[in-house]
Amino acid sequence: MGGETISNVPLNLGCRDEIIPILAALKHIYAQPKLRDDILQLVARDVNRDSNRKRGRKGMDYWPILVLASVRLGCNFDYDRLHDLAEQHRALRQMMGISDWDAEADFNWRTIRNNIALLRPETVERINHAIVAEGHTLAPEAAETVRGDSFVVETNIHYPTDSSLIRDGLRKVLSLCAVIATLAGIRGWRQHKHLYGKVKSLARQIDRVAARKGNGYQQRLQRLYRELLG
Repeated sequence: MGGETISNVPLNLGCRDEIIPILAALKHIYAQPKLRDDILQLVARDVNRDSNRKRGRKGMDYWPILVLASVRLGCNFDYDRLHDLAEQHRALRQMMGISDWDAEADFNWRTIRNNIALLRPETVERINHAIVAEGHTLAPEAAETVRGDSFVVETNIHYPTDSSLIRDGLRKVLSLCAVIATLAGIRGWRQHKHLYGKVKSLARQIDRVAARKGNGYQQRLQRLYRELLG
């Protein structure tokens, strides 16, 4: 399949699957010769770092490696899922430069894994920077806004009252002091766990007084806070 056909791979932009924007980005990269060549040179340095591309049996070309590596990282696929898509996903195969009638262009999953695994983390980072820079040229104002997503996860988080914040702070301070004392050979911190036990006891007393109130509870709270911070 020629480069002109890769640049014109039809994509269903109405589909919300995560693979579509990745293929759309790859399509744009292929249509930018300098950007494409710069990225493929990065891929080539890793793939043929210890070998000569003109010798030995034929392996995967640089562009299909880039396409499959992008889809795997962007969609968080394992190699089995990626292997199946490389053989069955029509738009993905067209993006790799495989025509519909090229039935013999199938890949062993080990071939896919072994080639993608050659890409070093620093190379992937450089490719990311190149793509982000291209995105900024297309939409310079995009960096001014950030879109975030969130979801609720059940966890044991206590309400951050003053006493609980002080307790958590003292717990961290005591543990760090014990570590530093051990490294520096300073004595006197063997009872840091006992000290934290006193901190927890005072924090519980503060919680009980604050919940029950009663006569003179503010004075009792002040006394307990002074003792906690003393």
